[in-house]
Amino acid sequence: MEAGNAIMWDSGSAAYQEAIRKLHVYARHDLTVVLEGETGTGKELFAQALHEKSGRSDGPMIPVNMAGVPSALFESLFFGHRKGSFTGAQETRTGFFGSANGGTLFLDEFNSMDPELQPKLLRVLETRFFLAVGDVRPRQTDARVILATNVPLDRLREFGRLREDLYFRLVAHRIRIPPLRERQMDLPVLVETQVKKIAREFGREGITVPENSLRALLGYSWPGNVRELSEKLRSAILHSTEGVLTLPLLFPDSTEDSCVPYSVAKEKFDFDYFVDLERKSGGDPAKGRRLSGLSETTYRRKLRSIRRASSMENQKKRPGMP
Repeated sequence: MEAGNAIMWDSGSAAYQEAIRKLHVYARHDLTVVLEGETGTGKELFAQALHEKSGRSDGPMIPVNMAGVPSALFESLFFGHRKGSFTGAQETRTGFFGSANGGTLFLDEFNSMDPELQPKLLRVLETRFFLAVGDVRPRQTDARVILATNVPLDRLREFGRLREDLYFRLVAHRIRIPPLRERQMDLPVLVETQVKKIAREFGREGITVPENSLRALLGYSWPGNVRELSEKLRSAILHSTEGVLTLPLLFPDSTEDSCVPYSVAKEKFDFDYFVDLERKSGGDPAKGRRLSGLSETTYRRKLRSIRRASSMENQKKRPGMP
């Protein structure tokens, strides 16, 4: 499992709520699903939830890290082989697809897969049949496949790391798991949940997070996402002697008064969010409101504020302006 992560079923983030909605929809069907998200966002937990909420929950879930699969052994590892089919094949092996029959095959770090091997995977996804090394008769698989990538499919295709035929086979059924920096409103709950969980592990119940420490956590960008949050809290709790997670414990290079105030961090977050929203919606207010998940009143109020701030910022940048 991805360290320290937990699915927030009642998230306040519209993007995360959409990921949860798709999870419930796809769990009811045997479609091949792609989980897109940065490292540490919880892709493996989503895969586990898809398996457990599906009709395959009684079957096995076989996780495979694609970054650790040598190209030369791909067919043997995934499709199995017969004893004596090649040098070193001292016994018959089932392979990942055979082992996952009736359950789920989870291919993590799919973005590491060699494009030369992708037609072999595509063939199984489309026909449900594969040929073990040394066999002459194809075998059928009843494994549901879930893939995870920390690079979006569109970018993999653009960079030539994903074949067109496989791209179009996968692109329709994706769940994007948003990074923690897009889930600001979830942070206080995540911090509270993680602190309680880790404190119990260490027998340190009663650990508190003072306001200035929480402001610092809220103002941080979290490149490592929830995994980084969990490990930062774990280290702070481990080294705490007063039962209080002070700023130097959470951010060793900081001082008590060096964090960005929450109000400033929130303003920057709102500004960046709505600038990006304007770009994605093409300036269409109806589409922008739909993408944001906000009420019409809240959306228009925030948009006016952001546009006013943007206009002021542009005026400052004009030649001759102070």
